[in-house]
Amino acid sequence: MARLIPQYRGIKVKPYMRYMSYYLFSFLFILFLTPVGVYSYYYLDLLKMMDKMSMISVGTGLFLAFFVSWYLTWFLQEANPLFNKLDRLKRMSKFLYENGYVYEKRKKSNKKTKTKYRFPKVYVKQGKYDLSVSFEMAGGKFQKKFKDIGGELEDTFFMDFMEKTDDPRFKIYKLAYSAFLSRITVKDVIWNKDKGIKLMDGYYWDFINDPHLLVAGGTGGGKTVLLRSILRCLAEIGVCDICDPKRADFVTMSDLSAFEGRIAFEKADIIEKFENAVTIMFARYDFVRNEMKRLGHKDMKKFYDYGLEPYFFVCDEYNALMSSLSYQEREIVDNAFTQYILLGRQVGCNAIIAMQKPSADDLPTKIRSNMMHHISVGRLDDGGYVMMFGDENRNKEFRFIKYLAGRRVYGRGYSAVFGEVAREFYSPLLPKNFSFYDAFEKINRHENPFDPTENQEVSKAILKDESLREFVEKTSENELLKGSVGFDFDDEMEEMENMSIGDLAKKTGFSFGKIKNLIDMIEKDNYMTFSREDEKVVLNDSDAVVLESLLTQKDEFEGSWKELLLNYFKGE
Repeated sequence: MARLIPQYRGIKVKPYMRYMSYYLFSFLFILFLTPVGVYSYYYLDLLKMMDKMSMISVGTGLFLAFFVSWYLTWFLQEANPLFNKLDRLKRMSKFLYENGYVYEKRKKSNKKTKTKYRFPKVYVKQGKYDLSVSFEMAGGKFQKKFKDIGGELEDTFFMDFMEKTDDPRFKIYKLAYSAFLSRITVKDVIWNKDKGIKLMDGYYWDFINDPHLLVAGGTGGGKTVLLRSILRCLAEIGVCDICDPKRADFVTMSDLSAFEGRIAFEKADIIEKFENAVTIMFARYDFVRNEMKRLGHKDMKKFYDYGLEPYFFVCDEYNALMSSLSYQEREIVDNAFTQYILLGRQVGCNAIIAMQKPSADDLPTKIRSNMMHHISVGRLDDGGYVMMFGDENRNKEFRFIKYLAGRRVYGRGYSAVFGEVAREFYSPLLPKNFSFYDAFEKINRHENPFDPTENQEVSKAILKDESLREFVEKTSENELLKGSVGFDFDDEMEEMENMSIGDLAKKTGFSFGKIKNLIDMIEKDNYMTFSREDEKVVLNDSDAVVLESLLTQKDEFEGSWKELLLNYFKGE
C-alpha cells in the first residue's frame, strides 16, 4: 500500500545555517547594546563634549555587551537543548560546505558576479537521545560519497555512530548523543525473557539469540563491576560455574550457597571445569533428546520449552589462564571450549569470557566470532578494538574520555553484537553502601542435575555415546560441525589457511632460518610433527600460533631452547 503522508525526515540543511553562531551573537549583542544606546541618547550632549565619565560608561557598556553576548552564545549552544539543536544544524551545514558538498550557481549583474550556494537534500532529525542524518540517493554527484560517511559524521558531531539504514530514496545515519544518560545502577541489571539482561536503559544482552559474551578491559576500567553485576542477575535465573585463575574477584563468593563447589581457582581444577562444561552440555542434549521422544517433537524447540534453565560458564582473566598452561593443557582447554562455544546455544549453554586484551593467540578468530556479544570497558589500543569488534569497526574512532562533566568517569567503553557497529557503553553504577557479597548471599541455589560432580547419575562416558553425537550433529545450527562432533576435531574447527615458513616469516618478522631451526628442534624432540607437501613444511593456523608464541617467549626467556620447549609443551 502506498504511503499517503510523506515521511518526516527532519530539518533540511541549508548553507546559511553555518552562520548560526554569528546570528545568535548578533541578536544578543543588539539586545544588550540597547541600554547603551538609550544611555548615549540621553547623555548625547556630554558625549559631544567628550565628558570623561560618560565616555567610560559607554565604553564599559560596549565591552560588557560584547562579552556577555559572546559568553551567552557559547553557553546556550553548550547547555540549552534548543540551542544544542541549532548548533548541530550549524555543524552539519559547515561540514557540507567545507567538504565541497555544495552546488554553485554564478549570476552576473552590473559587471559583478554573485555566487549562490545550494546543498543536496540532507535532513537532520533530532530526538531525545539520538540524531538521524538523511542523505538523498537520487543519482546526484555526491551519491557515492554519501554511501560511507558515518565516521566523518561521528567526528563532526562528537557522537557515537550507531547504524546505517536505507530506504528507496535516502541513506540514513543514526548517531547517539551520549550513552551516559542511559546508564543504570547494579540493582537495575535484571533479566527480561523477551529482551535479555538489561545493561543500560534500552540496551540488553540477549543471550538466547546472541549467545556468549566477551568482555575486555584493563585494570580500573570497570570490568569487575560489570561482571559481578551480570553474575548477580544470571545466578538468579540459572547455574553459574566460574573460573578465577588469579584469585582476584570471586574468592569471597566460594562459600556462598549459590556458588559452593562452582568456583575454581587452581589450574588443574579450572581445566576440569572446562571439560566438565562439555559434559554438562552433552547431558542437556541427552535430556532434550529424551523429551523430544516423549513429546513427539520432530524438530528441536528452544531449551526453555523443555523446562531447562540457562547454564553459564564464566572465566575471568582468560589471558592469565592461557599463559599459565603447557601445550598439552592448552590443547585440552581449546578443544573443550571450542565444542562448548559452537554447540552450546541450542541447549541454553552460554559462556562469559573476560580478559584484559583480546588476543588471537589466546582466543582464535573462530571462537571470538562465535561469541556474539562483545563489550569493552576502559581503554584498548587500536588493535584491541579491531579484535573485539571486527573489520566492520576498523574505521570507527574509538574515543577515550577520561572526564565527563568535570568528573572522572569509570566503566565507559563500547558494546556490539559481533559484526555490527559498536556503540558507546557504560557499565552499571555501584550504589553507595551496596555490597555484592550481601547480594550474592541472598541468591537461592539452583541445582544442576546435568553436572557429574553434583549428580552421580551423569557420567563423562556420555561423551562417547555415538547416537547422542549423531543427535547433536543433526540438531546443531553450526554447519561447520557437520560430521565433526567428536572430542577431537581441531582440524575441522580451526581456520585452515596453510602457509609456508616464508609466509610466517613475513607475517611475524622472524627470520626464515630461525623458524626452520625451531621446527627442527620441535620435531627432533617429538613434541609435534608438521605437515609437508613436496618435502616442504606446510603450516596451518594452529602451527603458526605455536611457533610465533615460542619465538616471542624466547626473547624474554633466560634459559635455553631445550628448557623453553620442555616448559611450553610439558609444563616442566
